[in-house]
Amino acid sequence: MNDLSTRLHDLADDLAGPAPAVSASDAVARYRHRRRTRAGLIAVTAAVAVIAVGVPAVGSSLSSAPAAPATPAPATTAAPTTSSPIPTSAPEEKSPIASSAADDAAHLQELAALQAVAAQLTTPVTLTSPTAWDQWLPAGKPYPGSSTEEEMSTCPRLATGLSAALGQKMSYWIGTLPNGPMGCEWVPVPLSYDGPYDYAYLLSVGFLGDGTAPDGVAAYEHQGQPCPTVPLPAVDPQAVLTRCDTGTGTELQLTLPDARGKGTWVLDAQARTEAPHTATEALKALVQGVVQNYS
Repeated sequence: MNDLSTRLHDLADDLAGPAPAVSASDAVARYRHRRRTRAGLIAVTAAVAVIAVGVPAVGSSLSSAPAAPATPAPATTAAPTTSSPIPTSAPEEKSPIASSAADDAAHLQELAALQAVAAQLTTPVTLTSPTAWDQWLPAGKPYPGSSTEEEMSTCPRLATGLSAALGQKMSYWIGTLPNGPMGCEWVPVPLSYDGPYDYAYLLSVGFLGDGTAPDGVAAYEHQGQPCPTVPLPAVDPQAVLTRCDTGTGTELQLTLPDARGKGTWVLDAQARTEAPHTATEALKALVQGVVQNYS
């Protein structure tokens, strides 16, 4: 009997296992790339909880179960023991129809919010990449560089204009161009490189030279669902606008083609809910600054 108890205890330890650690570098990488696929994380968390709670319960139930009698015994009706509780009611299941209706309503609300933003972006935008960038295309400029000064040397000068538009001092933070959809980023001061990354605004200018079209830039996701997008023909025949609820605010992404045909521009503006200015206002200020630098 002691041998059985020991084996069951070892089995429970093997199934439960230690919780995986998340390194600081992984957390920073997830933040900088701002992934939105939270559904997978929720599913993993739920699975870990089931293992952590369910395995000890199984071990307790098995170790406390009585041994089989040596000879047949008369059938009896025994009262349930505390080690084998009987559920008082079945868990309530969410109606698929109600869930679908709620998802549809949320999607329509997000689409309406996106169209309201699109209605404010009606000025044609033409952006021309510097010919000096051709030496790094299509792969992009290597990052990180030899120094912060070298990294920001290819970024547009936006801090002054963004500070005036948003009412607080903004500064270059990280990145370089041309280097993917994130490129160069600006945030309010004081700057932080070790967290927390709870800036009121996060603005970026990116450039893709790998042949990706504006409507092919990966759209963000929120809670496992892709964020809505709409075309912006008033800005450019190929321009696309994406709006995403980040859970702490709003993120807007504008993609449009390069006038030299060298790639796709990606302009991104994120504003927290409590920020004095909206993500729409931040995006308009970002577009104005980029046009002044690359028109």
